Amino acid sequence: MGQNTEAERILKEHRRWTQWIENPRAMRLGGLVLTNRRLIFLHKIESSPDIKDNIKKLADAPIETVLNYALTLNRSNFQIPISSIGNARIGALNWNPFPRVCLKVTYFDGKHPATKRVLFQFVRPIKQTILNPQIVVDIAWVRTIKQAMKEADVLK
Repeated sequence: MGQNTEAERILKEHRRWTQWIENPRAMRLGGLVLTNRRLIFLHKIESSPDIKDNIKKLADAPIETVLNYALTLNRSNFQIPISSIGNARIGALNWNPFPRVCLKVTYFDGKHPATKRVLFQFVRPIKQTILNPQIVVDIAWVRTIKQAMKEADVLK
């Protein structure tokens, strides 16, 4: 049975803002969504009446249709198929004054033989960070991504 026979479903999402760290000085703000087929980064956008109308029209649509529409809202949005992910782990950024932990995903883009990587850091209220440290959130994301990778391998 192929992977495409199963409907796409959201496994994990960060509803608050996520920083995509391109390098220590370039960070983009958006949302991170993990489905059983792909990892998607959606940049923050300014809403307009057209976008609101289109979203209302998609209220009963399958999640795959909604996510595909969201990908078109910003040309810098990107997705990584689960089958292209090589590894997911916790990374550390040595920024002063304290190192910061982040989610590090290594993947193959199909165009180059070398792997690429993306880093994500979740923006959360201070109260949540104290009660549930960032590293715990990152570990949960790593586990969920690795589980999705295993399930995708089984369905191949």
